[in-house]
Amino acid sequence: MKKSIISILAATVLLSSCSIQQDNYAKRTVSVSGTGSVTVEADTATIILSVITTGKDVAETSAENAKKMTAVQDAVKAKGIQKECISTQNYSVYQESHYDNKSGKQVYDDYRVTNQVKILVKKINMAGEIIDLALKSGANQLSSLTYGVTDTEIAKKQARSLAIAQAQESANLLAGASGAKLGKVLSISEHADYAYPRTRLMKTSAVAANDMAVEEAAPTPISGGSSTITISVDAVYQLR
Repeated sequence: MKKSIISILAATVLLSSCSIQQDNYAKRTVSVSGTGSVTVEADTATIILSVITTGKDVAETSAENAKKMTAVQDAVKAKGIQKECISTQNYSVYQESHYDNKSGKQVYDDYRVTNQVKILVKKINMAGEIIDLALKSGANQLSSLTYGVTDTEIAKKQARSLAIAQAQESANLLAGASGAKLGKVLSISEHADYAYPRTRLMKTSAVAANDMAVEEAAPTPISGGSSTITISVDAVYQLR
């Protein structure tokens, strides 16, 4: 009877040992990362520009601003920019002021009205022409110019495939170096980064008071360049 009990206990210990080994075996994993980047040519441009007016009378200053902005929008629409591609980014009215050291008081100056719009140019080769046209029509500040890509889905898929392939290659190398074999993927997560080229501009129309000078100014050269779409993945593989 005692031998039977001892045999049962020994078998139980052996099964427990196998269970522990299997649990440890199941927990053997390798974590890796992979990155894939694809470069695509930009085919759109986004322009952000403003009409800024100043004056003593807030109503007159606002009316002047509205007249100039209307002229800007009408001009770019006549050039082929669709209405839905023009949107107001910011509109502000405030009175400028400065501190007078002699009187020790805050002195209020002219009113400043700013109307900022965003213009999407779907034909990138027209971006320079639209900028020049807007400045000639009344805009007096160009804040930024960015480029984009209309369809990025194919590039995203390519970048994703490259990232996964790189992660799997790293996992295979690590598994082989440790004497193990690569198993199934336990988890995978993705991170995307779309790096579109951006041109920072602060181009104020200093010659706005001289129409002839504006008309004779050299055209603004614009080159869209390329955009880079990068996707990174973090993956956890099982080791066998």
